[in-house]
Amino acid sequence: MFIGHWMLPSTLDECRIRSLHSPQNFALLHRIALNALERESSFRRSIRQKSRRAAMNDRYMLSVLAAALSNSVLLP
Repeated sequence: MFIGHWMLPSTLDECRIRSLHSPQNFALLHRIALNALERESSFRRSIRQKSRRAAMNDRYMLSVLAAALSNSVLLP
């Protein structure tokens, strides 16, 4: 699912990752994290609120990771 540019936090503008492939790698990880937060449905709040809750609550972080991996295809 496409996440528009309006959902990216403004802290990415201040990010100092600028060498080699770091910006692309960080952008990919950030996109994966946003998609995982979007797929998690037990806590119906904004992406920002879900992100903050995941940062403070390890159990919720595990539920976000489980939601992200629930329908993924694992290669043998």
